[in-house]
Amino acid sequence: MSQNLGLLDSLRSELALAKDNSQKAKLHLTLFKQLQRSNTDSSQLHLKQAVLLSKRTENDSLVGKVIVAQIQDHMLNNRYDSVLHYVELALQKRGSLGPQQLIDTYTMQGTAHFYKSEYAKAIASHLQSEKISSAHEMEQGKAQVFNNIGIAYIKLEDWYNAEEYMNKSLEICKKYDIKRGISYTLGNLGIIYKHLDRYQDAIAAYLESNVICEELGDQRAIARNYNNIGALYEKEGNYDLALEYYTRCFNTSEAEQYESTLTSVLHNLGNLYSKQKRYTLSIDNFEKSLEIAKALDYRDVVLNNYLGLAETYEKIGALSKAIAHRKLYEKWKDSIVNEEHLKNVSELEIKYATEKKEKDILALSQQKLKDEAAMAKQNLKIRRLSLGLLGAILLFGSIFVIFRQYSKNRKQKELIGAIADTQIAERKRISQDLHDSVGGSLALTKNKLLSLYEKDQGKSKELEDSLQTLTRTSEQVRQISHNLMPGELVKFGLVSAIQTTLDQLQDTELKAQLYVHDMEGRIDPTKEIHLFRILQEIIQNVIKHAKASQLNIYLNRHKKHLNLMVEDDGLGMETDTPSGMGLSNIKSRVAFLKGTVDIDSVLGKGTTMNILIPL
Repeated sequence: MSQNLGLLDSLRSELALAKDNSQKAKLHLTLFKQLQRSNTDSSQLHLKQAVLLSKRTENDSLVGKVIVAQIQDHMLNNRYDSVLHYVELALQKRGSLGPQQLIDTYTMQGTAHFYKSEYAKAIASHLQSEKISSAHEMEQGKAQVFNNIGIAYIKLEDWYNAEEYMNKSLEICKKYDIKRGISYTLGNLGIIYKHLDRYQDAIAAYLESNVICEELGDQRAIARNYNNIGALYEKEGNYDLALEYYTRCFNTSEAEQYESTLTSVLHNLGNLYSKQKRYTLSIDNFEKSLEIAKALDYRDVVLNNYLGLAETYEKIGALSKAIAHRKLYEKWKDSIVNEEHLKNVSELEIKYATEKKEKDILALSQQKLKDEAAMAKQNLKIRRLSLGLLGAILLFGSIFVIFRQYSKNRKQKELIGAIADTQIAERKRISQDLHDSVGGSLALTKNKLLSLYEKDQGKSKELEDSLQTLTRTSEQVRQISHNLMPGELVKFGLVSAIQTTLDQLQDTELKAQLYVHDMEGRIDPTKEIHLFRILQEIIQNVIKHAKASQLNIYLNRHKKHLNLMVEDDGLGMETDTPSGMGLSNIKSRVAFLKGTVDIDSVLGKGTTMNILIPL
């Protein structure tokens, strides 16, 4: 630990002294990798800095490394669509990537396809990794590639191809004595042999895997293998051996507190005892498995235990309990199906609340703009009046009128500015209150409920439902707080907030890129907030109406003004037609900042919006 802290301090010292953008980007990249698993927030900031700095260089190799790091980041956070997006960007620069980087890129592409259940695409990606490994004689790396291909074939239930690739992986692992690889591959072969009805081959594979696991001290894998062997003997009808291996699995899992394996083997024991007509033991094991599965939120295991209990109670003639557990099974199954629906409803409620608040605030902004327009007319009247009163007799009177009107206008402008500042401050206050006060109270209440639930011997369903409702409410409050005043914008500024927004688009078909120049320092907070809202409105318009595939954002600070240019390759629009609400909102905000907006659009070829804001 101390060595790692020393390394981090050394890297940070180097970063403070670095002058060159390439050198800074490389150091940020190294810090990102060092902090990726221990401090997610800090690692994210270093990655963002590496991205921004690499774009200012002409070093394609550095840009490629940064993109591969972005792929790894999205993979670690299970954002598989984003992984595929950045893989495509990396492969556009494949000439600047080394063999291992290309192998890693294709491997992560294959893994993303795998988790999206696109198994054929996963195989194609992993075969590309194998091709590069062969071309560069990197044979050891092919073991993992073959294993990945074999697993994809398992998902496709193509057992013969799965066996072929697993055997290729096993051969390389044994050649180079890659013990963990041998263990995993044998475990996968056990799965394959089971589905080919080669039960003895499967048992032999699991037992051989356990010999390696003993050497490695991998007790978790040993327990899983015992559980699988027990299931195979049960399938053969050899209940005594099945019980022996289930018991070995149970003893290891209980001693090492492997709860996920424990809940699985207890369920298997429940099924086995039921087949042996040892119903009391069967019910006891189902109940224990159910308790652990609920604590782990393993919904499928909870579901299967309710079904096992219902069937066992039916066998012993306890029909009321059988019906009760059958109802619990059906209710739990419905809750799993409806969970995604409830999540979507919650998201819609948050969106509605946020949009309503935005509309109220925008209405106030538009009223202020009308006031400014009225003031402009008054200024024009003053100028005309002053020209008409140049005569000597009315000179002093005209000066008095002009001064009074000027003073009035100045006060009105100050009032508008104060309203804007108050509006922003109020949003911050509400956001902070929601986060700190309401969010803190909800968290405290949740902890108290959780403590009561853990002490409750009967595990009250009402308490459990209340905990779930409270968790959803906390998340909604957090989301509303963020929408009122994004924390990223307040803490780290406009560039970081925009990049975070674009990162959230990776799950859509829109590919977005941000290019910045001379934006290291912060600008006026009011301008930051309005520019951020302007960009949010533009992005929403592009998503809803433009049907674009590419969005480029350029943010450049010059000596006296800030330039925001956004271009897309969408459907385009008629610029001489009346603006919709979204475009009107954008123009209103730009006018409030005393800026200009120029729109250049060609139907079928896209739109470019160029905004200049005085600094």
